[in-house]
Amino acid sequence: MTVWTLTPNPALDFTYRIPTLTIGIPHRVEDTQVRAGGKGVNVSRVLAQIGKESTATGFLGGANGQRFSELLADLPESKLITNSFVEFNNQTRMSIAVVEDNSEATVLNESGDAPTDEEWEKLIEVIRTGLKPGDLLACSGSFPGKSSPDWMTRIVNTVHEVGARILVDATGEALVKACAAGADFVKPNDLELKATTGLDNICDGAAALLEQGVGIVITSEGENGMSIHGKDGSYRAKPARVIEGNPTGAGDASVAAWCAFIDAEARDALHAKDLKDGLPMAVALSGAAVARPVAGEVDLELYKEMLDEVKVEEMECR
Repeated sequence: MTVWTLTPNPALDFTYRIPTLTIGIPHRVEDTQVRAGGKGVNVSRVLAQIGKESTATGFLGGANGQRFSELLADLPESKLITNSFVEFNNQTRMSIAVVEDNSEATVLNESGDAPTDEEWEKLIEVIRTGLKPGDLLACSGSFPGKSSPDWMTRIVNTVHEVGARILVDATGEALVKACAAGADFVKPNDLELKATTGLDNICDGAAALLEQGVGIVITSEGENGMSIHGKDGSYRAKPARVIEGNPTGAGDASVAAWCAFIDAEARDALHAKDLKDGLPMAVALSGAAVARPVAGEVDLELYKEMLDEVKVEEMECR
């Protein structure tokens, strides 16, 4: 099985670390990092750090896109990431995260420019010809600019047409489209689940998405851990300790964990009870990502420590 990551809207990610962000005054930034970013790229990076290969795709363009590819190739783990990005006639966007000493993060994301229909079709063709039966594609993050969320339906359908599976980490209408198209897995966080369904209770929100047609709902709940929901039941795992740091890459690390777990242990799993053993890996890898200064990196020693501490319990969802 090959894991693919799809980042429809990648970015040149800048991380600025300052003592305190005060709106309305100039700040001198002495700690700056720039990297190839975007949620799917972060997933590929984390997969590589735990020894798993992946193929990364999405849209790249302009000087920013060229710089993005150079940064991707310069990564220590680059040999485990195959670059299959599609060139489009726009400039790859930028994203700026301002991280304070108290670990508060303020992120400014450019929306990006929408590809043409012809460029979207090029991406669909890469998926159609690249994926093989049994592969897994993780589609993560926003669509660029004013792209129609209907492209999510095309992506899910194309993945299924070739006999592969798809995990979607998206929000809003794109998440709704993924569920309606029968995505195998979706991974909203608790706030995204509430915003999409209008329901405060996680069990009720997950049930609403399951009724729309998705196979499995995975919900990250920050410091409260993570839960997995299927029509056969629901399970939750909580971290044994709270990790202080930069939380912006925690969700992407959890997606990487699920991709790795499904590859190794659950290639044919269709039910929550068959996937619940992936919760400790997802919770621990998320915590290990918080401990690192930028998204797309994990503290492997901390991950190993936390892995044995996470316990799974069945939830009483009705």
